[in-house]
Amino acid sequence: MMSAPSSAPQGPPIPGASPKHLLGAGGFADVFLYEQQVPRRDVAVKILRQGGSRRDHHRFTTEADLMARLSSHPSIVSVYGAGTVEEERSYLIMEYCPPPHLGKLAASQPLPLTRALEIGIQLAGAVETIHRVGYLHRDIKPASILLTPFGRPVLGDFGIAAPIGLSAEQDEFRGASPPWASPEQQLNQEILTPASDVYALAATIYTLLAGRSPHVDVSGADRNDQLSMLDRVLHQQIPPIGRRDVPEQLERVLVTAMAKSSRERYASAVSLARALQQVQTDLRLAITQLDVMEEASGRHTSGSRNQDSTMLRPAVIVDPDGPTGAVPAAHRHDDAATTFAPRRVKAQPTGSASLCDRPRPGSALPPQGDEAEVARNDPGSQEAEVGLQRRRSRPSGRAVAVTVVGAAVMVCLSAIGVWSVL
Repeated sequence: MMSAPSSAPQGPPIPGASPKHLLGAGGFADVFLYEQQVPRRDVAVKILRQGGSRRDHHRFTTEADLMARLSSHPSIVSVYGAGTVEEERSYLIMEYCPPPHLGKLAASQPLPLTRALEIGIQLAGAVETIHRVGYLHRDIKPASILLTPFGRPVLGDFGIAAPIGLSAEQDEFRGASPPWASPEQQLNQEILTPASDVYALAATIYTLLAGRSPHVDVSGADRNDQLSMLDRVLHQQIPPIGRRDVPEQLERVLVTAMAKSSRERYASAVSLARALQQVQTDLRLAITQLDVMEEASGRHTSGSRNQDSTMLRPAVIVDPDGPTGAVPAAHRHDDAATTFAPRRVKAQPTGSASLCDRPRPGSALPPQGDEAEVARNDPGSQEAEVGLQRRRSRPSGRAVAVTVVGAAVMVCLSAIGVWSVL
């Protein structure tokens, strides 16, 4: 998270907006609070520092383009505009989400279980959408999650986002936040996959519940330097969260998502979201809506996706009575290559609206194709399906009432007929 330096710089003049004060500073840019004139509102403006290198300009442009492409998602910070000011300093105008960020909130007081599950599922939709346009976020952590005035979590800090499949030699923007980054990202020894973001998202959910990173030393020895933390990331098991209200089922979900090997984690952010929805179902909690963006229907004959032709459109919402079980790590498949066709299912009520970002209908998509086959082979999914069939086999209260009323009418008609005969 960006922190304000001791000597706070002043925001430069921007057409149609007046600077107020510094919000924070990063590695190559500063973020200021501005008041936009038309329409009148507070906005956050990220501005490249003076004397930025070509690499910094490229990094800034990449971040701006990606955020603009994704800003329609209700759990990603919205982008309002961009431009260039004095000395060719690029700037990006974004929605303003007042502090504190989730990192500070969780550090002061761990979040309630229901709230942490809700936020985890909402963010999983954002992360899945990022992956579907061919990118990795690579810096998911509590400090990267802001809250809109209506309490909607939104993901920001796209400064080190990079295309999926980028090799270490090609990576200009490498970096990591050790308390939450995956082992492979910290070692920088292999090509990163969506599983790296899945790890960071799970570590973030863990932090929201525990009030600390899963790799922080709680023994009292204060061994929390970067090397000590990396050693725990690579070699030690994830400690329990230590809350009586956190079920073992959720502990297992998070441990699976933070497996040392990327091949042993959930295959996608959607799979992690389904596992969290299953926890909600088993706890008899309301199922949180999962917002994702569908890929264009149809697959390319070459077997690879053409990123330039990718089309995004809002998906529909999962039926709360439908399957929500997670795809276990033991049955991995290529979620990114799965194409989802639009369809109608029972809608869920949406959560609270944001002043800055209008919620859009989204979906947690039931398993299809290869994914459905995996779910059928998973004992956990089979158990969930059996329970689902039992629930569906039971007549509803409405059906019973209709049956009783119908029977009464038939009795009355029969009585009338008998009286007529007599």
